[in-house]
Amino acid sequence: MSKVDPRRVFQTMNLVDGLIGAAAAAHLMPLTQGLAWIGLTQVALAGACLCPRCRLVGPVLTRAATARPYIALSFDDGPDPALTPWTLKTLKQYGAKASFFCIGTRARLYRQDVMAIARAGHSIENHSDQHSYRFAFLGSRALAREIDAAQRTLEDLCGQAPRFFRAPFGFRNPWLAPLLADRGLHYTAWAHRGFDTWNHDSDRVQSRLTRDLKPGDILLLHDGHSGRDRQNRPIIHTVLPQLLQELQKRGLTAVDLPTLFDLSPSTADPRLR
Repeated sequence: MSKVDPRRVFQTMNLVDGLIGAAAAAHLMPLTQGLAWIGLTQVALAGACLCPRCRLVGPVLTRAATARPYIALSFDDGPDPALTPWTLKTLKQYGAKASFFCIGTRARLYRQDVMAIARAGHSIENHSDQHSYRFAFLGSRALAREIDAAQRTLEDLCGQAPRFFRAPFGFRNPWLAPLLADRGLHYTAWAHRGFDTWNHDSDRVQSRLTRDLKPGDILLLHDGHSGRDRQNRPIIHTVLPQLLQELQKRGLTAVDLPTLFDLSPSTADPRLR
């Protein structure tokens, strides 16, 4: 069975809107009815782009079908020279692995932190080059530049090309999926997120991450742009140790995305050993 190209879905819906508009203009249907139908389809299109786990915009990974007691930890928006080293130390303390979705511009600023992630045995993935608020509104060429610039930077630093991609804020458009497919990248969202960039209550963040948690789930945290608790401490300082302790109680092992999805590891750059 051939795969559905999300670009054609969106183009078809826009064509339908055009036909509805033409019919309304020719008085073949009431104007208010035509505008209502166009409004509904455009809301649906916008909602699909702004819904991180919507498959109308393209394939998306949120969990793996596995019988093994694995969950994948993922961290966004790093590296951060204050929080990334602390995160690595904490993961090591609990024997946990994770995937770090790094921003290209930050990776070039904090090269040693990227290399430290790789040396510790975690996977480094692509979170775009600029982490632009306009990412979901970019065309194919601009999207390709965002993907490729970060991909080159991260591969140069750790000797291994990322295999997973996550859009800034999880917002996409239908031109992204074909670009990722051409590059062998898997678009990745999450099964659980704690909203730890803005939620000041560590208990609520923890609850969101662990409620209905199942083997194979992908969890989203941040080692960059971490929110602060009511004592003005990075909220990850409280949440991550508690989360890792809870996983151990439930008999779950934190792994990176390549391990969760059984992707064979590439040969790492000997500079990182």
